[in-house]
Amino acid sequence: MTSDQNLSEEDIQKMAASHQQMEYQAQAIAQQINLVKASIDDCDKAIYTITELEGIEEEHEMLIPIGSGANIMAKIIKADKVIIEIGAGVNVEKNSDEATKNLMVRKEELTKFHEKLQTDLNELVTKIKEIEAIVSSVADKRKQQQQQQVPMQGI
Repeated sequence: MTSDQNLSEEDIQKMAASHQQMEYQAQAIAQQINLVKASIDDCDKAIYTITELEGIEEEHEMLIPIGSGANIMAKIIKADKVIIEIGAGVNVEKNSDEATKNLMVRKEELTKFHEKLQTDLNELVTKIKEIEAIVSSVADKRKQQQQQQVPMQGI
């Protein structure tokens, strides 16, 4: 593109459209980041729960959260076995150690994805700010030019 001063109205309109599209992308990435973070938190909770259940006797009664602040009383039948989803709605039974390792690998993958999304978002925000700076600079220069062209009154 040409220098800030030589941008045409068409160039500015293209930049505005690009700016708007980037803002939509940034919002979508931010939403994805929140979802990935929630998944990481779920992995942490599951790992913590498995760890805390190790060594609990069979038939041990405990409250199990079922969501929205509701709990049910349940008896632990097999604290050393965990049913874990491996994808596409497929679940398998694993011992506590295998389940914990599986969840830690999942958490690591999610963390890497979270970092990539954060990097992508930061790059997008930088581009958005660059466009804003260019458009602001052009607007300021045009305003100055208009003020200089206004004939002095009262002379």
